[in-house]
Amino acid sequence: MNTVTLRCDEIATAIGAELRGDGATVVTAIASIGTAKAGSITFITGKKFADALRATEATAVILPEAFADETSAIRLVMENPYLGYAKLTGLWSSKLYGSGVSGVHDSAIVASTAVLEAGVSVAPQAVVESGARLARNVSIGAGAYIGEGVSIGAGTVIHPGATILRDCTVGRDGEIHSGAVVGADGFGFAPAPDGWEKIHQLGAVVIGDRVSIGACTTVDRGALEDTVISDGVILDNHIQVAHNVIIGQNTAIAGCTGIAGSTTIGANCRIGGAVSIVGHIAICDDVLITANSFVNRSVVQPGSYSSGFPLETSAQWRKNAVRLQRLDEISRQVGKLKS
Repeated sequence: MNTVTLRCDEIATAIGAELRGDGATVVTAIASIGTAKAGSITFITGKKFADALRATEATAVILPEAFADETSAIRLVMENPYLGYAKLTGLWSSKLYGSGVSGVHDSAIVASTAVLEAGVSVAPQAVVESGARLARNVSIGAGAYIGEGVSIGAGTVIHPGATILRDCTVGRDGEIHSGAVVGADGFGFAPAPDGWEKIHQLGAVVIGDRVSIGACTTVDRGALEDTVISDGVILDNHIQVAHNVIIGQNTAIAGCTGIAGSTTIGANCRIGGAVSIVGHIAICDDVLITANSFVNRSVVQPGSYSSGFPLETSAQWRKNAVRLQRLDEISRQVGKLKS
């Protein structure tokens, strides 16, 4: 297995931290504050880690200014240590795994009319169909499928087994994880005398720059117009994005959330796991929806929204369920008492 050795001054420059200590000192591992040993670098974000900071054996710590005097380790001081940690993992990954080798593997199938710019890599058993365009340094993982007319922007990584179907567009510097499907047919059927008549989905999916789509997430193509995922959006694993949904810039959505068709979600929203969102509504910018909520109407004011009940014992839940069913009756009785 490859190993990484980085100097502390190299790390400080890469993550934008102020170095306090010997920059020539090297680290060979990243660890959490509770498990860090000599030779490793760790980070803390606030006072709840203060005791662990004083006890840590780590060689270097990324930390805020307020705790810079609480350790004898080499300090990389910055306002947002968690962001510093995120940048460090990117640096570490690039050293550990490299950028890969460009070129088309012998077992890959690439149509003669596909356009591959410099630095593109296509791994074993991947398929790139006719008219597809892969910009500079795109990476297509093993067994991935890139459909006819698909366009993928520079630096985007398509992981093994991901599927991007015909005529969809993916921006630059994005990431689509294994098992994800972009451009599946939306759930469109018309009732017919003998069952259901399929409504063929004639739109596509347009994905912006710096978008991350998690494993086994599905983004359906539009019925007529396109489904749109804007710049900077991050989608977790196992999310369903139905046809003609629009998601605004830098919105984050956690796993197992389902978004029904023709819903618009604004910019800078945060949507928790297992949220259910009905179709044909709009959610404005800067909205937080907590996990397991059910969104059945438009949200027009920024802020935090929740629904559902926290976990309780089954016995207590049964009692509360009975009382809930009687709320209307109790309300009428209270109304009569007031009158």
